[in-house]
Amino acid sequence: MSIEPPPLPDFRSAHARYAARAAAACGFEFRSLDGADGYLFEVRDGARCAQFAAGAGTPYALNDTRAASIARDKAFCAEVLRRAGVPVLAGEKFFVTSRWSDLRHPGREPADALAYVRAAALPVFCKPLAASNGLYAEIIESAAAFEEYMGRVSREHFAVLIQPYVRGAEYRVFVLEGRVLFSYRKHLPSVVGDGTSSVRDLVALLPRDADAPPPRIRARDAGGHVVSAETVPSRGERLTLEGPANRAAGGGDEGVYDSAPEAMARLALAAADAVGLRLAAVDMFDVSPDSDGPDLVVIEVNSNPMIATLEDAGRWDLIIEIWKANFAAALR
Repeated sequence: MSIEPPPLPDFRSAHARYAARAAAACGFEFRSLDGADGYLFEVRDGARCAQFAAGAGTPYALNDTRAASIARDKAFCAEVLRRAGVPVLAGEKFFVTSRWSDLRHPGREPADALAYVRAAALPVFCKPLAASNGLYAEIIESAAAFEEYMGRVSREHFAVLIQPYVRGAEYRVFVLEGRVLFSYRKHLPSVVGDGTSSVRDLVALLPRDADAPPPRIRARDAGGHVVSAETVPSRGERLTLEGPANRAAGGGDEGVYDSAPEAMARLALAAADAVGLRLAAVDMFDVSPDSDGPDLVVIEVNSNPMIATLEDAGRWDLIIEIWKANFAAALR
């Protein structure tokens, strides 16, 4: 009796897998153009054909380059939102490298950034202008820590946004062509004590991308107290890791919901409209004292959002709806 070999793992990019599933639902032809990787692929509906690039590119034909470029720069996006009257987190942009300093007006160089942090109410929250997946999005608690941060982040990025550190309920609201498609509340990553391992050791065991920088550790116990990285939590004790709540950083969600509460929907639609995006994932905080809102403020607007949370939740209906709209925009 012959034994069937196990199916080969699907190494295609997430967007390629989503586009292939949606193409099949539409009766379209899908083809990867870079072999098994699937970072460049095409979809045909017969006579018409469109190519899509994932990875460093953006596969969303729904958004034009102008709007996507504004959204990609977190400082530019915040300024556009502010001028449109959309509540957005405060923040200041600074360069973390002196390269090309002769091409820009003085006042935002690394020395200015350090002076700003020294005068700020600490901690602050820092993130590169164009990073994604929560990379280098970190809580900074001292001027010395910020100097070390600049040294690390400047190897890959040229500028950062420095914001006040906010603790509040965080939400993502997904906008598609002038309506809210879905939303979810994010939750921060956490570790659970085993009675023998330190917080540092537990954090080191968390899954992360192979090329991601080492996670920065700022843990709180159930009472909200900051816990040292060398502390050994008791077995079963859960500690929350403060920082980005992105899925790629170990965060999660509390369930995907169709549409969104009215106040969140209004804010998300206003933010997407201000930037000029037909497809956007709008991240926001509820900063009301007891998270009983709505006291909402936009964190950032994503023009090239990953939708792996939908796959985790088994919401292929929403993935297909997004990609059907994307096919309609691209197949012209």
